[in-house]
Amino acid sequence: MKLTFFVYIYPIMVKNNNKKGKVKSAKSTKMIIIFLGVSFLFWILIKFSKQYTDTISFKVEYFNLPQDKMLQKEPIKVVDVTLKTFGFDLIKYHFFKRELKVDLQYVKRKNDNIYYQLSDDLLSQITTQLTSDVEVFAVKPDTLFYNIGLSTTKKVKIVPTIDIQYQSGYNLFGSLKVEPSEVSISGPKNLIDSIVQVESKKRELTAVNSSFEIKMPLLTLDKSSKVNYSVQEVTISGLVEKFTEAKFMLPFKVDNLPEKYKISTFPKQVEIVFQVGLSDYNKIDKNDFIVSCDYKRSVNDELNYLIPKVILKPSFVSEVKIFPSQIEYLIKE
Repeated sequence: MKLTFFVYIYPIMVKNNNKKGKVKSAKSTKMIIIFLGVSFLFWILIKFSKQYTDTISFKVEYFNLPQDKMLQKEPIKVVDVTLKTFGFDLIKYHFFKRELKVDLQYVKRKNDNIYYQLSDDLLSQITTQLTSDVEVFAVKPDTLFYNIGLSTTKKVKIVPTIDIQYQSGYNLFGSLKVEPSEVSISGPKNLIDSIVQVESKKRELTAVNSSFEIKMPLLTLDKSSKVNYSVQEVTISGLVEKFTEAKFMLPFKVDNLPEKYKISTFPKQVEIVFQVGLSDYNKIDKNDFIVSCDYKRSVNDELNYLIPKVILKPSFVSEVKIFPSQIEYLIKE
């Protein structure tokens, strides 16, 4: 029994001794790490309290361009600045990107639209934007070039590019409404002068049988063109109504017939067929239509017949057709 008891106790004693050894080892390791950490901190403080010369990249933002002028091409966005300062400041400039503002008020003209700024002007501007303990030595590139042209603004008409297919028996009542009808555009004068209208992106509507209102984005030039638009989209709306077909027999007149001539036509009247909204059907009056044939045009085109055309009609009718489309005639002196 004693032997058994002795064997049972021994592993426990060994285990406790191992635990004590591990605790001491862990404490020693922790102390070493703390010592190294403190040493490294002091090394950092000593190292970065010294001054160093280094080259830092800065983003550039331009301002103070005269109101009637604009940058026609993007100038460079980043400059490299060689400076001397304490290590802690260098860390700040390396890891926290900063912007430099460049004043364009006093740029010098080289030729036509090309302007420039020399390094002396840039150095003075940059120095005022950095902390007082920073000494600036150089800027790369040492000269900044700008393409500066005249800026202008004007209003142009908005033209919707929309293809509407109406359901049978339906049509547009009146005309499409475009809101806004114009857009203000501003940018380089040479570009703005060439723009006479702005179109919307293409849109197709099918089987339309009711009034509609849709928003359509404008077709605009790329941002690199420097052309700005007062609005980016337009609202297109239209009243849609059920239409019916109506027809009249009407006499017609012959214009530009020489005084010495008399003319006989075959037939004497034409039939006009047109579409009209149900709400306007009772407004139709045949006296509101005028059909004419241009004798001079037929002669000039060497035609042996006249072509009838509707030269006056109510605004609320559409898709007007004439039968017959050719009028035979006989001239008498």
